[in-house]
Amino acid sequence: MLAALAAVAVAPPVTAEEFYEMLVTLDVENHRLEGKQWIRWTNSGDVPTTELWWHLYLNAFSNSSTTFMRGLDGGTLRSFGSVERMAWGWTRVTSMTLEDGTDLLATMAFVRPDDGNPDDFTVARVTLPDAVPPGASLKIETSFEAQLPKIIARTGYAGDFHLVGQWFPKLGVFEGSDGWNCHQFHANSEFYADFGGYRVTINVPAQWVVAATGMEITRMEVPNDPSRGLQVVYSAERVHDFAWTAAPESLMAVVDDDFQPGRDIPLSWLEKASQTLGLSAAELELPPTRLRVVVPQSQLELAPRFINAARLAIAWYGLWYGPYPYPQLTVVSPPPTAGEAGGMEYPTFITSSGSRLLTVPPFQWMSRPEVVTIHEFGHQYFQGMLASNEFEQAWLDEGLNSYAETACMEAVVADGLAPDVRAGTFWAKKRIWFGMLRFPFTIDRPAWDFRSRYQYFAASYSKTALALKTLEGLVGEQRFARAMRVYFETFRFSHPTGDDFFAVFSEVVGEDLYWFFDQAIRSDASVDWSVLRVKHRRVDDAEGVSWDGDAWVSAEASVEDGENDGQRWVITVELGRTGNFIGPVDAELYFEDGSRERRSWDGVDRWVRWTIEEDRRLTRVVMDPDGVWALETRRQDNYWAAEGSSEAACGALWWVSEALQLAALGLMPWS
Repeated sequence: MLAALAAVAVAPPVTAEEFYEMLVTLDVENHRLEGKQWIRWTNSGDVPTTELWWHLYLNAFSNSSTTFMRGLDGGTLRSFGSVERMAWGWTRVTSMTLEDGTDLLATMAFVRPDDGNPDDFTVARVTLPDAVPPGASLKIETSFEAQLPKIIARTGYAGDFHLVGQWFPKLGVFEGSDGWNCHQFHANSEFYADFGGYRVTINVPAQWVVAATGMEITRMEVPNDPSRGLQVVYSAERVHDFAWTAAPESLMAVVDDDFQPGRDIPLSWLEKASQTLGLSAAELELPPTRLRVVVPQSQLELAPRFINAARLAIAWYGLWYGPYPYPQLTVVSPPPTAGEAGGMEYPTFITSSGSRLLTVPPFQWMSRPEVVTIHEFGHQYFQGMLASNEFEQAWLDEGLNSYAETACMEAVVADGLAPDVRAGTFWAKKRIWFGMLRFPFTIDRPAWDFRSRYQYFAASYSKTALALKTLEGLVGEQRFARAMRVYFETFRFSHPTGDDFFAVFSEVVGEDLYWFFDQAIRSDASVDWSVLRVKHRRVDDAEGVSWDGDAWVSAEASVEDGENDGQRWVITVELGRTGNFIGPVDAELYFEDGSRERRSWDGVDRWVRWTIEEDRRLTRVVMDPDGVWALETRRQDNYWAAEGSSEAACGALWWVSEALQLAALGLMPWS
């Protein structure tokens, strides 16, 4: 069934296949890299090119005036701490030649396509001697030096711990007639790259731990050279990046384990996915996966929680979106001094977040190890295999994954699969965090084009997740889940855009959903429903005269003549759309005899009035009683309760409970 649905979706574009062979040596005293690259690049565009554009990401940390550091306002990414002087990072390309020996380095020039900042050196362009036609390949050999910064954001060193990400000269994406897509490194953005293969040889001192993207294929001790006493080789296929970590064995421990489908897939999850997606257990079969967890020696007690979270993530994402296709997943929990490196994703390699405090109550009951591990694993799907352009449409990665992570965590806690976690309501936390920003903003815009970092995070993470949760409520769980699956299966190992996402959803759901996407994703429309007024008038309070068919008689006489033997009420209910987001909404009417009535309103006009004649009074009115409109964060005026009723005070309880949950998790989103 899903295969047939996928057939009507947009076909995925052809992506470039690159191959990087690299040799790198880590100087642990100076935190410096010496590297060589042999790259094969294929022009998968529809026009020739005479240029190559390169990302030199580490140059973002070269001075306080780079575009990245200006975006951080001189601080660090998550802790907002100050940056140490003389702890900067940089990359220097020392040679670049074609296979025939042609020197390209002489043509290298730094470019600033986004902001023209003369102090930014994160993008470089070289000119080729001849045009590379579509389908043709070329080979480039590059030598470079790189200085790791003390960790400011994601990559760098803290003492002897090294997280080596965005570390090598990396080609941008050639998009044919649209040219090279190669943005500067911004504080409010991540990455975009083509898929390819990597074979990387890493030299570090003996007795050091190394973990990296892909699989370790060889390991060799090198005698008589203490600084290069260990050489490991890693290989990875169909990935768009390569990252690694290195630290002494005395600091970091390695725990190897695995994911076994027969043991680690909860039966209730399998049954629900099968029923919702309309797929058999055989069609939902998942492969085994090796797990490697690297944790500080002081946090070894947390290793089982990271392993359990990784198993649950592989099971949940695999059932709903498709199998994890790589043989291994590596999870790294940085030491406390390297907290800025936590919560980050690379293909097959993620960093989580732990603390010794999490081993003792009440901190033990917090969900940080599970939330961060599951979120970062989710990026193996919404960033790893669906390699959307995070510079331009971060929401396709962070937002879709935030939806999935939250849904997964709700299932984990509901089924008691993480015994240490005692704080739930993960959707409530998303709503409170999003609701903290009252100034309206649009989700679909370049990552660096938001008014503030907080607004970027709120839009790309929480608001997108809540928009998807709202859409799920509007179209139904089954149609939503099937559309998400078809979207993933259609565009895996390619670079889908927002238009692709919108088209697949409308096709699979079977209705034009652009009315929703245009408002939720491409505008700053806000959702806010309100019970404007509820009024009761007794029918036997009538005054004046009434026509009885023959003559005008007093209204009181008409009632006394038996037209209203019991007490009757004319009830007026007025509902309003105080936000500017237009869409359908339900309202629940509660009566004093315990009965209730559900009514729907299309929400097109600013308000609607319902007039009802009943022999019972209303005690309560609730707009959006099922919480379908997750995008609505100010729900106090969604409720009306008769004065003096037990329901009258219920509105305040929502805010108290959600505020406590949010404080327990922390405000900062993960990457």
